[in-house]
Amino acid sequence: MSAAIQFDRVSKKFILHHERARSFQELVVGLFRRNNRSREEFWALRDVSFAVGQGETVGIIGPNGAGKSTLLKLAARVIEPTSGRIAVRGRIGALLELGAGFPWSPPPLNCCQYAA
Repeated sequence: MSAAIQFDRVSKKFILHHERARSFQELVVGLFRRNNRSREEFWALRDVSFAVGQGETVGIIGPNGAGKSTLLKLAARVIEPTSGRIAVRGRIGALLELGAGFPWSPPPLNCCQYAA
């Protein structure tokens, strides 16, 4: 059975900017300055490898900040990896946002509505 989704040593890095330009002038001046104090590298994923076979079901669990949404965005090709290789055979529909496609209702009603 061939893999429908395969991640091979995939990493994703984001650059976090702690200070934002308050004006267009600050933005332009900031382009010429090398002030790295306000920038931070954040590795959402590092060297992740796995394969999901055709017809298999997979669940991604983990604490906040573990990289679950980043992994799903990479698989759906919403964002590109910093390094590594991703192979997807077939189509992926991306419903990544919490509650996407569901009208809001209080949690007990939500559970009863959609679990039934």
